[in-house]
Amino acid sequence: MYHKSGRVWLTAIIFLIASTSLAQTKTVDEIVAWVNSDIILKSEFETRKVQVRNDLAEAPPRGRGLQGTQLEQAFNDATKTLLRDLIDETLLLQQAKDMGLNADLEVVKTMEQLRQERHLESLDELEKAIVAQGFSVDEFKQNIKTRYLTSQVLQREVYGRVVITTEEMRKYYDANIKNFDRPAGIHVREIAVSTENRSPAEIESQRKKIEEALAAVKKGDNFAEVAAKYSESQTAQEGGDLGFFVKGELANPLEDVASSLEKGQVSDVITLNGWFMILKVEDKHEGGILQFELAQKEIQDLLWQQGVQPKIREYLTKLRADGFVRVADGYADLGQPAKTAKVSENKN
Repeated sequence: MYHKSGRVWLTAIIFLIASTSLAQTKTVDEIVAWVNSDIILKSEFETRKVQVRNDLAEAPPRGRGLQGTQLEQAFNDATKTLLRDLIDETLLLQQAKDMGLNADLEVVKTMEQLRQERHLESLDELEKAIVAQGFSVDEFKQNIKTRYLTSQVLQREVYGRVVITTEEMRKYYDANIKNFDRPAGIHVREIAVSTENRSPAEIESQRKKIEEALAAVKKGDNFAEVAAKYSESQTAQEGGDLGFFVKGELANPLEDVASSLEKGQVSDVITLNGWFMILKVEDKHEGGILQFELAQKEIQDLLWQQGVQPKIREYLTKLRADGFVRVADGYADLGQPAKTAKVSENKN
């Protein structure tokens, strides 16, 4: 609602990952892989292939809008790791079950959030909209569960092992300084509480909550800590950090409010459709090469993404090595531990 236009909305993400339509039927239930006590069927494999092709061909922002040779090349590349990805997913869901994780509440929250974002009167209307898009409601909900549970396992087991130091960020900045030549903009933080579909009494309670947060900030409490305590936005756990916005990227009236503030200043309570908000201008950039402090969050996110992928693969490789994974003849699991392959060769 108020984030950068380039950021992906929850609605788009969920609809992008939702499974194929009700009209699609399963092929022969041949087993293509055994993963501990679970199996992966050929029907699941073929359904995912169709989904991959559709995602590649669908127009942006949901898909990549590829056609012809480009589509075929991208599809062929994607299908090479398709069985690996299905096995990865199964292993992570098994771990989630072992950890006692449950996604029922997440499904309820996500469905309600989608209903509000699409301005629908009831969940029945949302479900009708899902079916109208060609999706099964049950499969749609299962995808929410799958994405939530797999991300929670990785959060607990992997993400915390990826630590990016200030020294690493500075080194990257110095080596790529030309990439940080930017027009004028601002780095902002937020504290936000929702008033969407609240009764008058609840809205008044939310107003008191945001005013309490503002009083704490004005008293001198750390803005990031206050955001973590009071904010209901997705940025709360990041201290309300929205990041750096080039002039014109931040939606009005937030752009007008932020532009009127000096570095370090905090706004009064801003009333928006469905939200009460407070903004803080963390820093301002007049144009040219971003200072390291302004570029730091962007660099941290980039280096974290680079660092987390090998850690995820390392974790999934260990799950394979500790468990039992077998694929049917004619199929290949590209995530299979190399040492396991060598042992098999020696036995032969």
